[in-house]
Amino acid sequence: MPKIAASLSDLQIRRLKDDGVYAIGGVAGLMLRIQKGRKSFFLRYTSPLTQKRREMALGAYGVCSLKQARDKAAELRAQIGDGLDPLQLRAETQQKEREEFLAKTRAAYTVSKLSDEFVSFKDTFSGWSQKDRDLFLGRLGRYIIPILGDQSIGEVTAKKVAEVLLPIWQDHAALSKKIRGMLRQMFAWAKAREYFTGADPVDPKVLQHLLPKRERKVDRHHGMLAVKDVPRFMEALRQREGIAARCLEFAVLTATRSSNARQAQWEEIDWERKLWIIPARKTKVAENGDLVVPLSQQAMVLLKSIGTQGFSSYIFPARHGNSALSDGAFKSLIIKMNAESLQKGEGGFVDPKQKSKNGLPAIATPHGIARASFRTWAQDDELGNDRRFSDKIAEMCLHHKISDAYNGAYERNEAMKSRTEMMQAWADYCFSAK
Repeated sequence: MPKIAASLSDLQIRRLKDDGVYAIGGVAGLMLRIQKGRKSFFLRYTSPLTQKRREMALGAYGVCSLKQARDKAAELRAQIGDGLDPLQLRAETQQKEREEFLAKTRAAYTVSKLSDEFVSFKDTFSGWSQKDRDLFLGRLGRYIIPILGDQSIGEVTAKKVAEVLLPIWQDHAALSKKIRGMLRQMFAWAKAREYFTGADPVDPKVLQHLLPKRERKVDRHHGMLAVKDVPRFMEALRQREGIAARCLEFAVLTATRSSNARQAQWEEIDWERKLWIIPARKTKVAENGDLVVPLSQQAMVLLKSIGTQGFSSYIFPARHGNSALSDGAFKSLIIKMNAESLQKGEGGFVDPKQKSKNGLPAIATPHGIARASFRTWAQDDELGNDRRFSDKIAEMCLHHKISDAYNGAYERNEAMKSRTEMMQAWADYCFSAK
């Protein structure tokens, strides 16, 4: 049985000044510690579970009165008498309260809230590009939030994730993989912060049993225009108004990917040397370095007609805000142009060698016109281009990785003269319609 010291009064405690530990009586093991003038109560006891000496803080003198300290100590002594360790009991209680709090927090933590905080985290710490951010937000808003947005993350199951992927599973395999990857990132981030503790709802081993087997498909290429139809298309495009039409015209004249044209910025234009220098980070094959595009006379005239004055850093900005055109701007434009051409009995703007899903001629795509049609033109034997231009120069213009067959060590800058000649010849051909 612990020895109980003589009880000190509140007045006696107030008079104590020297640093040290004092037994104050009333309850066995009730002590007062004075350290640098600060006084605090604690209970010294032997754990009935481990038989080790322990100390449990009861409160600072002045905040906790002498009576309160003795009452607390008496309660703790009763617990010890029942074979409990007060410190361990308090830790267990705090852990239970923490788990209950987290459970309530998780229940109210929706996928929408998770996505907001994840994007904020990526903005602050990941250093992702504006392009990656725009793609993430676009896919998030289109595919994930409409189905999972209001769901508590603890209620998201593999079956729910399958609902997100199912509409794009068969026809857009690459996109469904990216959406799945986005969800995995978000839930891994939530798990790291203990917002989510359940089984991984994006586990591919589970999802494979919830999604149908993909049908084997015939490889499809981007719909291009027959080389002979390119001038007719460019003539029709020149007659259309709007920033999307000018941007598509620029993409075709420069034989660049639509994303590069849509995200082109004024600072990338070298007016003196007549070059468009696309940073490597914005290209598909970044290891090839910056893409230096020689600008034809027609491309320079187009840029000057737009002018560099305006609110946006983009050459072809979206209608609202300092942002690039969407990837759907070109597609809708070509669909309208194709319909108008068909109404005039001109045959439309379609790929003569490809069919759409419904069996009709496939409408040409921005990528097909700007790049595939250019590549075909570059070696067209009827035009004599197979003798005028080399495959290697055409591949360089497209910023493709030059294989050993084309002598991959060839210095790209040394081919700038040939590339400039090719791009000017292409622009001349684009506007050769009578």
